Order: sequence, then structure tokens, then C-alpha cells
Amino acid sequence: MTAYFVARLKVKDTDALAEYSKQAGPILASFGGKLLFKGGADNIFLGETDYKNIAVFEFANRKAVNDFYQSDAYQAIVPIRSQGADMLFSVHEPV
Repeated sequence: MTAYFVARLKVKDTDALAEYSKQAGPILASFGGKLLFKGGADNIFLGETDYKNIAVFEFANRKAVNDFYQSDAYQAIVPIRSQGADMLFSVHEPV
């Protein structure tokens, strides 16, 4: 079943975040991840959040998301991610 990997983020360092994105993209793709949406939360209807940006990726299934996240290649860029932004990750499957 298709799974969606959702990243919500609060930017700390735009240069580090750009480097992280540059490196994360090919890793995501190697596990079948496809970017569906990336942008800012410009019009929040209810509630408050410090995580004003969001990216949504589609994977074939939850296992593919897990394999991507746990991979040595992805884990190697976690320090760059941490320098670039505070992030909140979640995985969702359609109902």
C-alpha cells in the first residue's frame, strides 16, 4: 500500500538545508521516493506551528520509507539535516 512520508520543518540555516536537500533527493529516489509537494504553510486555518514548511513524498509502501530512513546513506547526512532545520517526520497510509 502506498505510504506518504511527511516532513515538517523549521529552517535554521538555509545553506545547510540546501546541502541536505541536494544530498537527500538522490537517496530518497533510490528507495522509490517521489516528491509530491514542497512549500510553506501560508494559510493555516486552525492552530499554530513553528514548522512553517512541509514536504510530502510518496513511496511504494511503509517498508520503503523505513528502508530509506534507516539506510546508511541517509543516516550519514543527519548532521547536515540537524544543522539546517528542526524537523518532524511522519508516515501516513491512505485509509
